[in-house]
Amino acid sequence: MVFHKDSYVVNKGPIQLQNVVGDSCTVCVSEDFENKDGGCVCMRKMYVAALASLIMAVAMGFATGWSAPATYDMTTNLDSPVNPSETEVAWIGSTIALGAMAGGIFSGPLADKIGRKDILIFNIVPFLTGWLLISFAKSVTWIITGRLFCGIACGVISVTVPMYCVEIATPEVRGLLGSSYQGFLVIGSFLSAIFGSYVSWIHLSLISALCATIGLICFSTMPETPRWLLAKDRLYDAIIVMQNLQGPYVNAEEECKIIYKDLGNQPKGSLTLKEFKHPTVFKPALLSVALMFFQQFSGANSILYYSSSIFEVSKEFLDPKNSTIVLGAVQVVATLMGNLVVDKAGRKLLLILSGSIMAISSGALGAYYYVSNENSLGIEKYNWVPLTSLIIFVIAFSIGYGSIPWLLVPEMVPVRARSIVSGIATIANGLFAFSVTKSFSDLRTAIGTHFTFWSYSIICILGVFFTGFLVPETKGKKLEDISKVFTGS
Repeated sequence: MVFHKDSYVVNKGPIQLQNVVGDSCTVCVSEDFENKDGGCVCMRKMYVAALASLIMAVAMGFATGWSAPATYDMTTNLDSPVNPSETEVAWIGSTIALGAMAGGIFSGPLADKIGRKDILIFNIVPFLTGWLLISFAKSVTWIITGRLFCGIACGVISVTVPMYCVEIATPEVRGLLGSSYQGFLVIGSFLSAIFGSYVSWIHLSLISALCATIGLICFSTMPETPRWLLAKDRLYDAIIVMQNLQGPYVNAEEECKIIYKDLGNQPKGSLTLKEFKHPTVFKPALLSVALMFFQQFSGANSILYYSSSIFEVSKEFLDPKNSTIVLGAVQVVATLMGNLVVDKAGRKLLLILSGSIMAISSGALGAYYYVSNENSLGIEKYNWVPLTSLIIFVIAFSIGYGSIPWLLVPEMVPVRARSIVSGIATIANGLFAFSVTKSFSDLRTAIGTHFTFWSYSIICILGVFFTGFLVPETKGKKLEDISKVFTGS
């Protein structure tokens, strides 16, 4: 798409934007411009930019999904140069969460300083460093170090990609683009499981590095977000980018002026503690951390970790060898379906529906294992219960708690504090994920498998009430209007 700077007339006064002449668009020189639902080809640029950034989420999915097929290959393949112990396998799987916490710490301030685009481009350095360390590893230490580097890159992606998608989107499709982060992440994890079934862990690492490189190449030609440009007093550039991304049917000049005026009322420089105490910052920050808590302590990672045992119980219904791929396919389809309806159904409804069904599913899992402990002889005819409960749980998690918390964080927080709060939420998510994954085995030993699943069910119920009473609905609202919810104005 070619830009014509002459289409924008700059006087000494306000910028005058002339974007449509008759029935044609002067930005893309299209004769089929329709001033209604984005019929102009310009509108497609927003989706292209979002898709390019979401390839980074696919690369992150490769990183998170790598450990299961890779560690299986390491422990079963006699020709593998590395043969980790059971404890080392646990560290290989969980170290990425520690790296993500580190990435979340510095990615927020850097995204504010150098921009959302540049930090994603520079993120290729830790990503490739990590994958190369893993690919040529001679010991478990190399692999764990590589996983830390990949985790740092994943932390940066967790903070920046949802923020980028939210900031370039129109209110009508912001939910779709913002929540697509989780959808593309599970696509990457699914692809990792498929490739991992056919290639060694070394080749899987190289494929993962290739995916990250493709993401860099595709995204390098995309623009910075209009809101970041406005925060840097680049009004003219922001208008051009918004017009380019969102199409001529959007009054880019008026939209940018409103956002720019709102930003002008905010202090310059780093976010202060006094500003953080303002209701528009600390309230969404607390909600963001709480949503990450309910996402992780719903037990999703633990239940998926335990899925191999569940498939073994239900092996007459499904071959355990194909269990990971089948479960990945279910997660991808359910997540993408949730992404498609989030702008119609709303964030709150999907979160409440998701939490309610997860509570029932994990409760049913707990009931099955409780009955099997009490009466193991008559339980065979109910072996379908764990498999059914697991699949329903994965579907419920995917349509709500899997993706919507990542969407709500940049939606609820004003642009000045968005990077900081997104970083805090990512750190909290990594800490919660690490805690749940590492404590699962100990919890099962201490209170039993059934009580472990029941505890997850109780947390899901608490999450439903929390969402119903405290989480605001952001569907269809402008980002600047969402902040007013927290001040009551």
